Amino acid sequence: MIDNARYVLVVLAPCLFIAAAGAIEDDARPGRAEYVEMGCYQCHGYEGQGARSTGPRIAPEPLPFDVFSSWVRHPPEVMPAYSPQVLGEDKLERIHEYLLSIPLPPDVSTLSAFSEN
Repeated sequence: MIDNARYVLVVLAPCLFIAAAGAIEDDARPGRAEYVEMGCYQCHGYEGQGARSTGPRIAPEPLPFDVFSSWVRHPPEVMPAYSPQVLGEDKLERIHEYLLSIPLPPDVSTLSAFSEN
């Protein structure tokens, strides 16, 4: 019985990983494909959450588009600049739309794990 359970786990685990990866790639929110294609997720995370070691948080509540666009075109630090020839204005607008679509996380006080019950 244990050998069968191990077999099922060994066979299913990669399938679950592939399904999860597919779910990430299949997200149909406007601009998500461009965000991934341009590699934004590599420094800012798939949800724009950022990380101290790679890049700042850019979502939820991204900068207004004109400021965001200026920042992408002329970044202040180590981020590469994305010229309009590399990242067209239409793609940049869709990326901004994607960042706008990312919801705020729930208030900690609403999470049962942090309640005083």
